[in-house]
Amino acid sequence: MNIDIKLILPYVAILCSIGVSWGMFSQRLDAVEQKADMIMQMHTDIAVIKEKIMQMDDRTMWIEEFLIKTSKDY
Repeated sequence: MNIDIKLILPYVAILCSIGVSWGMFSQRLDAVEQKADMIMQMHTDIAVIKEKIMQMDDRTMWIEEFLIKTSKDY
């Protein structure tokens, strides 16, 4: 059985191109997963910030009402 290099070379090239395509696809998929994780973290951070702002708003409303009541007394 005589195996010629001209016969094997196209198959090697096809296998190499499939391997490169698979590697690039895997890297892109990993990048998309990382971005999705970052977006989820941003959503969590935004929710925490929103809650803190609402708490601050409640505090300022109390202070404002107190100042209005005390200023009317004078």
